[in-house]
Amino acid sequence: MEILLAKNAGFCFGVKNAMEKALKASEEEKNVKTLGPIIHNPDAVRLLEEKGVCSLNSVEDVGEDDTIIIRSHGIGKGEYEILKSKAMKVIDATCPYVKNIHNIVEKNFKNGYKIVIIGDSEHPEVKGINGWCDNEAIIIKDIDGVVEDNFKNQRVCVVSQTTFNAKKWHEIACKIIALTKEALIINTICSATEIRQKETEDISKKVDLMIVIGGKNSSNTRKLYEISKENCNNVMLIENANELNIEKIKQFNKIGITAGASTPQFVIEEVMNNLVSISNEDKITNDVFEKNKLETKIEDSNDMDLDYFSDFIKIEVGDVVMGKVLHVTDEEVYFDIGYKSDGILPKEEASNLQINLKEKFKIGEEYEVEIIKLNDGEGNVLLSRRSLEKEEFIENLKNYKHDGTLVDIEVIRVIKGGFECKIGELRCFMPLSHSGIDLVKDNPEDLVGKKLKANVLEVKEDGKIEIIVSRREVARHERQQRSRNIILNLQEGMTQRGKVKTIIDSGVFVDTGDYDAFIPVSELSWKRIQKPSDVIKIGDIVEFIIIKLDKALGKVTGSIKRTMETPWEKFIKKYSVEDIVEGKIVAFAEFGAFVELEEGVQGLVHISNMSHIRINKPQDIAKIGQKVKVKIIDIDYENKRISLSIKDAKNSR
Repeated sequence: MEILLAKNAGFCFGVKNAMEKALKASEEEKNVKTLGPIIHNPDAVRLLEEKGVCSLNSVEDVGEDDTIIIRSHGIGKGEYEILKSKAMKVIDATCPYVKNIHNIVEKNFKNGYKIVIIGDSEHPEVKGINGWCDNEAIIIKDIDGVVEDNFKNQRVCVVSQTTFNAKKWHEIACKIIALTKEALIINTICSATEIRQKETEDISKKVDLMIVIGGKNSSNTRKLYEISKENCNNVMLIENANELNIEKIKQFNKIGITAGASTPQFVIEEVMNNLVSISNEDKITNDVFEKNKLETKIEDSNDMDLDYFSDFIKIEVGDVVMGKVLHVTDEEVYFDIGYKSDGILPKEEASNLQINLKEKFKIGEEYEVEIIKLNDGEGNVLLSRRSLEKEEFIENLKNYKHDGTLVDIEVIRVIKGGFECKIGELRCFMPLSHSGIDLVKDNPEDLVGKKLKANVLEVKEDGKIEIIVSRREVARHERQQRSRNIILNLQEGMTQRGKVKTIIDSGVFVDTGDYDAFIPVSELSWKRIQKPSDVIKIGDIVEFIIIKLDKALGKVTGSIKRTMETPWEKFIKKYSVEDIVEGKIVAFAEFGAFVELEEGVQGLVHISNMSHIRINKPQDIAKIGQKVKVKIIDIDYENKRISLSIKDAKNSR
């Protein structure tokens, strides 16, 4: 077995600095606490906890006797000021690279630039950076987040999360430059991050299996994992050696290893020791393990002994155990359950109801959790609380019926009168009339298997629990929102297509499938019509041109007649100068008579061209409604005027 270890795997300078300060403070200070996990690595956090350093969730939890360590990710200016006023002592372990971003953002925000942060809006580093521009930054995590309206006529200063993917950064920055009036682009990706990502890319192209070591909630570790997946078909993401799938690893001849910036050296060494023990030593390329071992700068590391993971409890699926909250994200809660691996409680398993994990679970608190899977495929124990909350769940559903809170449902199958659904583990019924689908156009089977938001209509406990739900209002709101989003991208002059759905005296409404457009009666036809039904009926498929948009109100006004040739265009294709045409006198003037040649097209017969004999006024020889033959003697194409002669028409007979 050949093993390639990235030279820059593991702790970066900023993380080392933060850990050193935390360990030193644990020996020299009292009531030492970190604001959030010091780094995104459960093993490192657990090490500090054993030394008495716990993690606080927010500045609100800080006491006046506390020594607070600001973690490597940094915090916002407002939080920093609160800390200084509340804590006995503040130790700033913010990474110098991150500190530099704070200075850049604060300076340029004061100078009138709109701040743009390329990164994950939920990452603590990004939240901290945003705090240095009054939390007014535009935060973008991918190319789709670059919305043109946010950058028109703007002066922007663009920075990046230090662990962001370098390729994606370049792609997003280029698009921003093309949209803005003035762009100050500052690449703040940490050089160590770029080097580590490049190393990972190179190694992952050469190996059969890539192992990425680091915290599952670590941003830079996840990015190393994503880069590896792009180049290698077999990638493992592990937090420590206990998660190694040895039997699977034995199938591969060439293995690459990298580690996130928050991965302690002792964790990397433990993984390497395990791999070396199953490999043929003469095939380990260039003694790569010994060559690339990094000196751990954290002294007094007795607690980092490789026996760290011994003596854990035994668990089985179905067991209910107590777990201590280690970390909370928007999608998962990490628990210490006393087992060799941490437990992960996904949002969908946290409750039978829709909840905010960060509001419900606080770091350090203990909860009962049920083991539902010993290994989720990445070495973690999968947890659930849904079955433990059933009674509370039913009571909450009753409250949700009255306050309108939405619940998550899954459509199981179509049954008589509607759909069988699930809310968590409970069955519920959704009537067809409350499904939000178009009963004419849509197929009910298309909803089966989908996870949807719905309102609670009824909760009955008469012998057995009966729950009725509705997504009619949710669907209506979704359609309205979808229509508004589509309308935002429409432009006047666009040609659209739809079906006539409603006819009223003032016009018709056309359903395009995405939004409704109104066609005024005056825009239905070039002909004069008394009412819309003279020229159109419900169900007709029509094309129209957008002539007016009100994006704020989501209204579209169109014209059907403007998709057709105008009467003038038809006439000049059909007739030329010298042609004889029959028309009808429709109006008189002192200087002549107006003759309608085609509906919507009139010409003028000057009084001198009405007769061979001298007349005082047109009415002497003609009357309104009289049909006459006229000769076209001139066509003014630019001004759309036609000159006619009655007397010349008579001469041409």
